[in-house]
Amino acid sequence: MNWISLAFRNLTRNARRSITTIAAVALGFSAVNIFGGFAAYMFASIQDAHIYEQINGHVQVWKKDGRGYGGMELAEHLLTKADIEEIEAFAENDDRVEIAVRMLEVQGNVDYEGNSGNFMCQAMVPSEKDLIHYRSTALRSKDGKFFEGEAITDETLDGIAITPGMRDRMKLEFGDQVVLLAQTVEGLLNGEDARVVQVLDVVSQALDNLYIFMPLDLAQRLYDTDSVSSVRLLLYNDDDTDAVLKSFQEKFADKEWDILPWYDVSKLYKRTKKMFNIIFGLVFAIIAIIVTMSVLNTIGMAVVERTREIGTLRAIGLKRPGVIKLFGVESAMLGIIGALIGLAITYGFSYIVHTISPEWEPPVTARSVVWEIRLVPVYLAITSILLIVFTALAAIAPARRAARQSIVDSLGHV
Repeated sequence: MNWISLAFRNLTRNARRSITTIAAVALGFSAVNIFGGFAAYMFASIQDAHIYEQINGHVQVWKKDGRGYGGMELAEHLLTKADIEEIEAFAENDDRVEIAVRMLEVQGNVDYEGNSGNFMCQAMVPSEKDLIHYRSTALRSKDGKFFEGEAITDETLDGIAITPGMRDRMKLEFGDQVVLLAQTVEGLLNGEDARVVQVLDVVSQALDNLYIFMPLDLAQRLYDTDSVSSVRLLLYNDDDTDAVLKSFQEKFADKEWDILPWYDVSKLYKRTKKMFNIIFGLVFAIIAIIVTMSVLNTIGMAVVERTREIGTLRAIGLKRPGVIKLFGVESAMLGIIGALIGLAITYGFSYIVHTISPEWEPPVTARSVVWEIRLVPVYLAITSILLIVFTALAAIAPARRAARQSIVDSLGHV
């Protein structure tokens, strides 16, 4: 207790210098963790966008080489009705799986009064699609809406959703009748009448002119098949992805299927996370250097000003390690106080952002979304410990230099 009391008194001797150093530590701490909170929000946004917004689920099951296949022998690259029943049986018997969602990829043309354009679609049962989509929390607009018009339900047999880009490009309005044209799985041309009932926001800017959502029954009639492109497993807990993936692979090891976790399907997540980890590391290193130099300067000045005091302490019996310990405790106190103030600044800034709910338009999205600061307790703990350690270590060099001086030279210092 005497060491802490003595260190605190020494810090208050030159309050202005101590306050400046504490401010540097606090601002450095808050800057690192605010950036880390934004990076955590970005990771969550990309994960949410892929799993929930884009209706990909946690684990996907495809026919071998079926993902991305665009050739003529489409029927051979689809999951059959028997395949679907086996996958759904697995989902029903695994408590970690909430639902198995069937999806059929459809490509073709949409025609409206002689005006036609290409479209791509991931058709699903509307209620199953909504179950996944409404789990999204990161990429949300301020009002929470993501479509205009009517909701598409399981009873909406001929209703489709289009994107704002397709609506503007083809001059479509709610209730307009369109014709969907596509080749069946056997290669024959087929058409189905459909009705525009919804304009749907999409996360990806690249899909804004192409994407259509239609019920699975309508898509299967258009493709003249009861097969699907893939089955997506939605889990109750994101952290169960690897365990469910392993269980599924072991049970169906003999099947000609591609079984993929969401993070292997989303290459963007891995690349973005790696990029932000590098940026976060560089930002932390730069701020740590600035904070360390600030503390080093403060302790260095204190050592010079208190050289005679150090000589007096040595003369009454304080050993050289004691001198280093004294300045180390003082420096560590600067780090602790700075970290606590920085923690308050970080939480205060996060609360302000949460209250204001500012919007921005990420580069790959087609709508404005609310951005957040998602504070990560692990980041807060690690940065607190590291900054305190760095500030304590910053005192070692000047303290050792002062401790090496002879008692006579210290007492005679002017």
